[in-house]
Amino acid sequence: MASASIPKEISTGLQQRLDEQAKKCQELQYLIAQQESKIASMSESHNVLQWTFDRDSRYIIKYMRALAYKERDIRELDEKLLAVYDDCDNKNKEIASLKYNEEQHQEKIEDLRAELGLRAE
Repeated sequence: MASASIPKEISTGLQQRLDEQAKKCQELQYLIAQQESKIASMSESHNVLQWTFDRDSRYIIKYMRALAYKERDIRELDEKLLAVYDDCDNKNKEIASLKYNEEQHQEKIEDLRAELGLRAE
């Protein structure tokens, strides 16, 4: 049996195609390696961002809780202040009533002195 040989032009053409395909494969492998590197970097950045977000979320929750306590304290102080204002208002009314009563008594005293013929000196 005679061995069939491939003509040199065809063999050379096929070898060139194989070389071109090998070169394209190397380029694709390089691009894939770059993408994998970018993905790894993005994954690391995502992990850092997630950690930062979790930490900041804990701080926000802590500060919101502290703010709620401060708001409660402010409400309690407002209630106490209103009670003081009410007490002051009641005391002012009582003072006004006492002054009015004093004026009324003073008028009665003057009337009685006038009736008795005495003069206020």
